[in-house]
Amino acid sequence: MVNDKLEPITPLIIPVETAFAQQPILMTAAAPAPVKASPLHLDAAATTEEAFIAIISVCLRHAEANRPAVLNHQIEGVHQMRVAFRRLRSGLNLFRPLIPRSVSAEWTDHISRLNHVLGPARDWDVFLEDTLSPLLQRFPRKRGLILFQDKAEIIRQSHYQALQDRLVEPAYVLFAQRLGDWLARCDWREALTDRQRARLAEPVLAFATPLLEHDYQRVVKQGRGFVEMSTAERHQLRIHIKKLRYALEFFASGYPAQAVKSLLGALSRLQDCLGVMNDITVTQRLLGEAGLTCASAARQVIEGWCGCRLDSQERQFAELWRPFMAHERPWKD
Repeated sequence: MVNDKLEPITPLIIPVETAFAQQPILMTAAAPAPVKASPLHLDAAATTEEAFIAIISVCLRHAEANRPAVLNHQIEGVHQMRVAFRRLRSGLNLFRPLIPRSVSAEWTDHISRLNHVLGPARDWDVFLEDTLSPLLQRFPRKRGLILFQDKAEIIRQSHYQALQDRLVEPAYVLFAQRLGDWLARCDWREALTDRQRARLAEPVLAFATPLLEHDYQRVVKQGRGFVEMSTAERHQLRIHIKKLRYALEFFASGYPAQAVKSLLGALSRLQDCLGVMNDITVTQRLLGEAGLTCASAARQVIEGWCGCRLDSQERQFAELWRPFMAHERPWKD
């Protein structure tokens, strides 16, 4: 069984045989527990390269820890694995000025292929649990909704099967092993310039502080125009808020704890608000995938419900934005 919390890792290189050993999946009477991301504690003297290794390592451990729960059809396991790979991809992207995409393309490409099966499974989970379930509680006798729920569940299970098939393929196990080896050997070094190698040897906060400020200013610039934003622009804002949140989580131990916690809370609330808006947009695609026509009474009820939720979230965003802007930035003196 997987523990319900991962132990925090050290900031330096983690032996690949410890961090990425493949454990047999034992199906016992107790279901494997989903695992949330563990805090990352970087030593004050950690170099940028050591921070990179620690960040990618803990994200991969997070994904691997949730594999048993996903294979056990657990909704939260799917959620946590998706979060883990998003954090892993974000970690690789953060360090691109020093470790360019050409060096890590194999890993980002593999993550993209995994997301092709993780994404649909999670999307149907969110739709069934957060949209359709409350609707059925409100309208328990709507026959069209009941029939559509059965169809939606069949579609969800087909995506779950595709995800589980991917996770038991030898290619998935090989991916984890090879990424672990890559981290242990620091294979990126030979492809870097002298300047990039020198910057990797600098203290991590010399890299993290300007990066956090840049990402923060990008969010502020975009968020001020929220009212006039298109759906696509709001989705992009959500991505940038998520990137800033992940970056601050990765480097949190280098800054004042209370200020970090406060800003992370504000970012999380903004992300959740925009996430609901994005889920509403995704619902339209899912209804099309399920073949529910615009003339369907069930679709009309669902779209009406989503429209009310969207209005509520748009008002809430303005209420959340003001306190976010009032928060101090932990990386500023």
